[in-house]
Amino acid sequence: MKLRSILLSLALLLSYGHQLYAGLPEKIAPVKNIIVMIPDGTSLSTISLARWYQRYLDKDKIHLNLDPLISGTVLTFSSDAPIGDSAPTTSCYMTGMPSQSGFVATYPEATDHDLVPVNPERALQPLVTILEAGKWLLNKKSGLVVTCDFTHATPADCSAHSYRRSRRDWIAPQMVHLPVDVMMGGGTAFMTPELKNALKEQNITYIEKDLKAMHAFNGDRVWALFDDYALPYDLDRDPALIPSLAEMTQKALTILNKNNKEGFFLMVEGSKVDWAAHANDPVGLATEMLAFDRAVKEAIDFAQKDKNTAIIILSDHGNSGMSIGLQRLKQYDKVSDKELFGHITSIQKTADGISLLLNQTESDKAQEIFQKYAHITLDKEDLNALYQCKSYKHSPIPVDQREGISAERGLYSQDLSAVVCTIYRKYLPFGFTTHGHTGEEVLLASYHPEGDNLTGMILNTEINEYLCRLWQLEGKLPLLTDEAYAPHQKIFASYPTTIQKGKSDIPEYLEVKLSKKKKLRIYPFTPKMEVGTDKEFQKGTAQKIKAPNNAVWVDKKETFYLNRNVLKLIAK
Repeated sequence: MKLRSILLSLALLLSYGHQLYAGLPEKIAPVKNIIVMIPDGTSLSTISLARWYQRYLDKDKIHLNLDPLISGTVLTFSSDAPIGDSAPTTSCYMTGMPSQSGFVATYPEATDHDLVPVNPERALQPLVTILEAGKWLLNKKSGLVVTCDFTHATPADCSAHSYRRSRRDWIAPQMVHLPVDVMMGGGTAFMTPELKNALKEQNITYIEKDLKAMHAFNGDRVWALFDDYALPYDLDRDPALIPSLAEMTQKALTILNKNNKEGFFLMVEGSKVDWAAHANDPVGLATEMLAFDRAVKEAIDFAQKDKNTAIIILSDHGNSGMSIGLQRLKQYDKVSDKELFGHITSIQKTADGISLLLNQTESDKAQEIFQKYAHITLDKEDLNALYQCKSYKHSPIPVDQREGISAERGLYSQDLSAVVCTIYRKYLPFGFTTHGHTGEEVLLASYHPEGDNLTGMILNTEINEYLCRLWQLEGKLPLLTDEAYAPHQKIFASYPTTIQKGKSDIPEYLEVKLSKKKKLRIYPFTPKMEVGTDKEFQKGTAQKIKAPNNAVWVDKKETFYLNRNVLKLIAK
């Protein structure tokens, strides 16, 4: 091993506490732009299903758009578990450090079964991501395109920090105040008036549920959100109201590349492949993967024309153990492609789409809906499953008399979509082992303009190292983490500090007593600070200062993590 690699390994070992693995190309030419594309929760079998689905509909379409870029596999895991959750697995791609379930770009807590060395002293510290490093050190623009809401685990992993992925109220302000330059997807429910105003103050256009406005936008920075929460499945969406992932990807690339000499980082997520896998919905799985693959084509077309862009395509973990074929499929080796894929390709709605229609019409239309959109004739067992479901609005059985569905049948008794999924599986030749994540390796595809691609079996930690080397940032993320996210107790060791409680469990601010009269107030999940006397704070005339990055409040440690240079800003 070369001296430089040894020194880098030691630097990482001393900083994050895990070793650097040696599976990368020796030469990696730097590029201007990076595109990371993540079909969330996609197992290899899901890709095969999508490929066969497409081929059955068009015999000439044997390959997916991503096929020519396939270069290996990725072993993805959490710091303490071989089977990962979206939050820590994508977090590892972004930061280089495996973390724990629910942790968004945050250092893990130590356990007695860690898979990598974990430094307990760093527990819960925010970890700088490749997106953040690109913005701060290289002036790169940033973009996130998703089909979930923007605060969900994968987009949050790129641009926010929290040990609880469910705390959207912690995550949303960080993403707005970072800021992410281009954000497209869902999540209008999380855009408070304060956050909308913060975008405006940063000269970022906010577009809400307006597809025409997105297409017409000709500026440099935009947030375009099209649903309160996640977007509908691609098969169910109204194309006049909701853009496809490919549309959003193409538009984001156009905006990010406009008047941009420094380059950009773009993460594109096919978010709902994972959701369909959790639901065991083979229709959603195949069609969402194909929708993602159409977005891949947009990225490839851009990169091949640009000649200065690298693309990494990989999932964050497997999901559901889906199989093409199952135990009841007798003489499986003699079954035709029509028997395997004819029915699924004729279905026009996902289970969610069918559920929505069922709840919009009377129960006597259920049979008609299944026949029209799924080519399924419901038997008595199917109808009873629907009628017993507690979330079926038009069931002829009163709610308090419905039994729900027994756990033995693998259904969620409250969930109409789950009942529809079970009906789908009854008539389709695809099996599932679980409603949860799985631990197999995931597919890796990569493109580099000079051919410096990742190949072979790659560890999740090596993905981050590759991304860093594309921008000549190797070894810099741990150092930048210590600068950007230092605990306030260390920064203000010589000053009295008080955490002012707010109306919620989020503090109103951290107050630092700088002198007899002068105080500093630091506001959580933003870069906003104010300096002044009590009287100036009361009058609203305290001096406003912007920190280099957001202050991240971690309640579990009663600590604000913030840039260690904030006192120098005040001195100025």
